[in-house]
Amino acid sequence: MKFMKKYLCLIIASQLVISCATKKVEDRFEKIIFHTTKCFGTCPEYHLELNKNQEIKLYTEKAYQKRKIDTSKIGYYKGKLDNKTYAEFLELLDKIDLKKSGIIEPIYEPNTILLNERSQLFLILYMDKKRKPIIYIYPAGHWQKIMTFLYKIAEDDSLIKINEELDIEKFDLN
Repeated sequence: MKFMKKYLCLIIASQLVISCATKKVEDRFEKIIFHTTKCFGTCPEYHLELNKNQEIKLYTEKAYQKRKIDTSKIGYYKGKLDNKTYAEFLELLDKIDLKKSGIIEPIYEPNTILLNERSQLFLILYMDKKRKPIIYIYPAGHWQKIMTFLYKIAEDDSLIKINEELDIEKFDLN
């Protein structure tokens, strides 16, 4: 009898673990915030937020056209992802191993500086009621696909330019 109770408890506990692990990504995702930085070239500077309601907030701090600053693109934008595009994003997000992702910065030698021709990429991912800050200079694998996807959203002409400032969370490690 005692063995049966332990066995039953083990089965119930394992089912709970499995059901939590298989929780759909769309139920777990809250929002993602994407920041790019300046570089030694014509990298655009974007500050983008996408939330679970498929709403997009974007601040384009710097944009270029034919290697010159394009002031017509600078400003605040709003929009909404269509269901198909949002499903593509969730599919990409579902392939990420969040436990192995995090702050990936180059190793610096003492008394040196890092010169980088590329923009540094910052993400803040809110999933499972947790905040996960992520930094990449050279993202790889699925993170590269997500960054490319977010760039595509930021450069989408269907976003509507607005005259009000939008509050997009700044990146910090806390």
